[in-house]
Amino acid sequence: MRNVIVTGGSRGLGLGIARALAHSGFQVIAIARHENDELLAAIEQVTRQAQGALHFQPFDLADVAGIAGLVKSLRGAFGTLFGLVNNAGLGTGGILANMPASEIERMTRLNVVSPLMLAFITRNP
Repeated sequence: MRNVIVTGGSRGLGLGIARALAHSGFQVIAIARHENDELLAAIEQVTRQAQGALHFQPFDLADVAGIAGLVKSLRGAFGTLFGLVNNAGLGTGGILANMPASEIERMTRLNVVSPLMLAFITRNP
């Protein structure tokens, strides 16, 4: 079974993508900060249908320094990584010019740096 990472995979569009991939026979690793009831129900449904697989891996993608370790542990647990869906993202609650620098930095790490790091590291073992 081919392994695919889906970031932001615990709800919304990310969970929808994770479900669709699992139903197509992929082994999906949904990465998000927290597990929730919707994700648990999806994992149970995919397990019952036995077409693919859906797993949860907790991780805060704003922790850019930890991404290499995350990918290494995923390879150890699941094997070769076939695909990556960079879906996680953080929006703003207001005008960027009025946001504290710490929020802008967190948003940039999560929306720009983390997807680039994941793409590079998953492609280059």
